[in-house]
Amino acid sequence: MSGKTRRVFGVVAACGALLCLGGIALRSSAAPGQEKVTRAKKAGTAANESANAKAGEAYRLNTLGVAYMNQQRPADAQKYFERALEVDPKFAVARLNLGVALLAQQKLEPAIAALAAAAEQLPSDPYAWYNLGLAYKDQAEDEKGIAAFRHVTEITQEADGYYFLGYLYSQLQKYDEAIAAFQKGLSLYPYHASAEFGLARALQRKGDVPAAKEHLARFQKITTEHLGAPFGAGYGDQGRYSQAELPVSAAVDVPPAIPVQYRALPISWAVPGSDVHHVPSPSAGACFFDYDGDGKPDLFLVSGV
Repeated sequence: MSGKTRRVFGVVAACGALLCLGGIALRSSAAPGQEKVTRAKKAGTAANESANAKAGEAYRLNTLGVAYMNQQRPADAQKYFERALEVDPKFAVARLNLGVALLAQQKLEPAIAALAAAAEQLPSDPYAWYNLGLAYKDQAEDEKGIAAFRHVTEITQEADGYYFLGYLYSQLQKYDEAIAAFQKGLSLYPYHASAEFGLARALQRKGDVPAAKEHLARFQKITTEHLGAPFGAGYGDQGRYSQAELPVSAAVDVPPAIPVQYRALPISWAVPGSDVHHVPSPSAGACFFDYDGDGKPDLFLVSGV
């Protein structure tokens, strides 16, 4: 090899070495950045999984509390709602339900505190305002109760909210407003027994005795013919929004549907050339289908021999 050729090879080898060193330097400088991105993604995934786990546990505890409320055990339900809030302090529905459980025990001050906080977090939830109105009613804070039930009627047009508006207006001796509220409720649901009775009493107190007798007769017809029932004082007996709320959980991701394929299979247990067919295990069932393809229905007995 000539000297010139050796020099050329030497230059090429030196350039190759420099390129390799440059590539190593680039990889080494890029690696920390990639590792940071990977670590950030892992941390974000772990944080999401932890948040979902907490939300799922809080939802589970809230569901158990609702179950205890449905068993008329508000003291036990209260413990589960409190535990749900320990897991997730921002779980507004659990705070709402805690207020419902406290209200069912007539612990009015803490009930109002919990329900007012829930209503602030859930301004469009009728359960929060409805139960807050009930708590104010039981504490004889009629004006605050009226304000709460007005929120209910703004959120949802249902007779129960208007009934309680009429009731509280009657307590304040504002009979014109009470009559209007009761009438609105009855226009939404004509068989609302409590609204009929409240309207009859408001009309009587206002001095309209004939109209009061008419609506009292309607109330008696509704109750005797079981078209409707008046409200009670117990949990869940003051309208559907007086119950604890069970929200839809968004904590658990629903897996994709399992793909299912159907294909025709021979009846392997049929005895070839025989009219007798045997089933491996007894079962009660029957169906009609054209077994032999003659255009006529055949009766297949699952346990038949």
